[in-house]
Amino acid sequence: MLSQLRRIVQDVAQEPALDNALAGLVSSIKTALATECCSVYLADYQQQHFMLMATDGLNQDAVGKVAIGFSEGLIGWVGQREEPINLAQAHRHPRFRVTPEVSEDRFSAFLGCPIIHHRKVLGVLTIQQSAERVFSEDEESFLVTLGAQLASVLANAEMRDAASQSPSTMAKSGQLSGLPGAPGMAIGEAYVLQPSSDFDAISLKKSDEPEKELALFYRAVKITKAEFNRLAERMAGHIPADALAIFDVYHQLLDAASLGQEIELQIAEGWCAKSALKRVVEKFARQFDDMDDPYLRERGTDIRDLGQRVLNNLLDSEQRKVKLPQQVVLVADNVTATMLAEVPREQLVAIVSLRGSVNSHAAIMARALGIPAVMGVNELPLLHWQNQQVIVDGYEGHILLSPVEAICAEYRRLINEDAELSARYQQEVALPSQSACGKPFKLMVNCGLAIELETSNAEYTDGVGLYRTEFPFIMRNRFPTEQEQVELYQKVLSGYADKAVVMRTLDVGGDKALPYFSIIEENPFLGWRGIRLTLDHPEIFLVQIRAMLKANIGLDNLHILLPMISDLAEVDEAIRLIRQASFEVSDELNIALPKPKIGVMIEVPSIMYQLPELAARVDFCSVGTNDLTQYLLAVDRNNARVANLYDALHPSVLRALHQLSEQARQLQFPISICGELGGEPAGVLVLAAMGYSRFSMNNSNLAKIKWLLRRVKVAELEAILPDVLACQSPKQVKQLVQRFLEQKQLLSQLRA
Repeated sequence: MLSQLRRIVQDVAQEPALDNALAGLVSSIKTALATECCSVYLADYQQQHFMLMATDGLNQDAVGKVAIGFSEGLIGWVGQREEPINLAQAHRHPRFRVTPEVSEDRFSAFLGCPIIHHRKVLGVLTIQQSAERVFSEDEESFLVTLGAQLASVLANAEMRDAASQSPSTMAKSGQLSGLPGAPGMAIGEAYVLQPSSDFDAISLKKSDEPEKELALFYRAVKITKAEFNRLAERMAGHIPADALAIFDVYHQLLDAASLGQEIELQIAEGWCAKSALKRVVEKFARQFDDMDDPYLRERGTDIRDLGQRVLNNLLDSEQRKVKLPQQVVLVADNVTATMLAEVPREQLVAIVSLRGSVNSHAAIMARALGIPAVMGVNELPLLHWQNQQVIVDGYEGHILLSPVEAICAEYRRLINEDAELSARYQQEVALPSQSACGKPFKLMVNCGLAIELETSNAEYTDGVGLYRTEFPFIMRNRFPTEQEQVELYQKVLSGYADKAVVMRTLDVGGDKALPYFSIIEENPFLGWRGIRLTLDHPEIFLVQIRAMLKANIGLDNLHILLPMISDLAEVDEAIRLIRQASFEVSDELNIALPKPKIGVMIEVPSIMYQLPELAARVDFCSVGTNDLTQYLLAVDRNNARVANLYDALHPSVLRALHQLSEQARQLQFPISICGELGGEPAGVLVLAAMGYSRFSMNNSNLAKIKWLLRRVKVAELEAILPDVLACQSPKQVKQLVQRFLEQKQLLSQLRA
């Protein structure tokens, strides 16, 4: 039964046309369950009904014509209850609706199962039989399991179908929804980047240039064969000769007499090289999967491994030939710093990440660059985006594919309005950072992506509240040397001379990976990251601290920040290593070094309850609201399935932040905010009401936050704080702040 399930799901996923996919689906289910009828109804939320989209057993003329309201009949009942309905005498049930067009009079038994994707009912699967009987538990379990597996496949298929329609149709159906990752709007051409390929991401497409597709395939095969030769040479002498024979098998499979010939035939039939490769590899792999012999079943794995290698080289060949569009919307499964480096900044207008959420690293990078981003857009296979014109709305989390000119014109008008608002904020960027009642604030910047851009407005800031040192590590193919780090840190420290620069020690792990230092963990955010990693590798930590200390000579504006602290012993060990590095540099250069201030990031909940002990050990603390929110709410901020649960304005998070502020004030322990919450209008108003006065944010947000703070009085903010802390949901908090801004007549002048 498992192999039947797998085959049905794969067949639906592989079929490029939604109608054909559904037709094949109902026939496969009917055969697998040996029933008389199988049908699928898809939900139309605009029309509020389920439409019969495919059937094997009912009247074919009813397909695409018969609609059943969300509250009507057994189909509507399945959708409302969101669970299977299993009836022996369906026609006698009070919810049964007679629909003459479908000709189902002869059927008595009915089993309906909802297809649900991200809590949304996409449709209903049904099987029917003339005999009056309750379908068995096995049959019901099969349909429920199939419905669960089909949910994401059907969501992808619907979007593929919409994306392949005419531009006029796309204006209505080509909108994708994700999570607002970074504010702003942009129009550009999608450019897909992916460091490693996956057949699941391949959308089947035709090509009218078979010679070109064959040439691409032959080139990828040639590169793959050369790779196998190198691998065989490297492994020779280390593994038995019979084990090396697998490379000969791979060579044979790629030859024209085997898989190669099948792929050539597919290309001749009009499929592009990627699609032909996918169709053939999945076809042969499924055949091996269904075999009884364990040895032969394993050959399915070999086929997939071989196909994956060819696909990697095929995509590399394509990407090398792609000319970047003038206005690039970078699309990737998970946007990384190295991907951003591949696109010139002047051409990059927006980011779309199929994975991740509002505070994933990709979103943080987008906000740092001041470009719109939408996250968690997983409804459409990655490679189907390539070369499509795209509108990205980072405020609402919407994406429009191939929009008509009228829609483009409207968004160009909105983009111009955005530019006017930004110009209004910039007019006051040189004014003091203070409230309307004169209370001073320290507004600092988070940086680390592009030094030249991030130091351009240094005179209007109060320094750097968070310099992310991991980016120089991520952008290289090896650990940077001490001298390379010295030169880099000197640029930052001298760019903000006479102002504090808070440099966070290397913080990798979680969603920040080094390409040359792989960390593979089941729960990366709860694993080996931040200070845990660098204390385990003091050779990395000491070199970085030495470089910081050398860069600070003659400037004396360095502050060192320790990330991911969860235990006081980690602080003690880090301080010991900082002292050791200071002694080494002082001895090496024979000079007395300025002593930098040392701080700790408050992002792991455990350290919140040891603030008095921290205050006795370090000079300051900085609250990382991104990770603190993640850990308090137990929500992986990169997981789109639970991203709606992640919200830094959650009452529990706000109460924790208020508690931290109160305790820090009593201890006279300097505290600041360096997380994303401190750069958002609603967040900064609530934090200012709590007593926070030092905020570090992305450079692109600084002018807006300064403009906002200059228009409110602290007493006004303090007056709404009790109501904020009494809220029971993030929605209530946002509504309360929105009412405050409306009363101050500021809401219409903010787009956040």
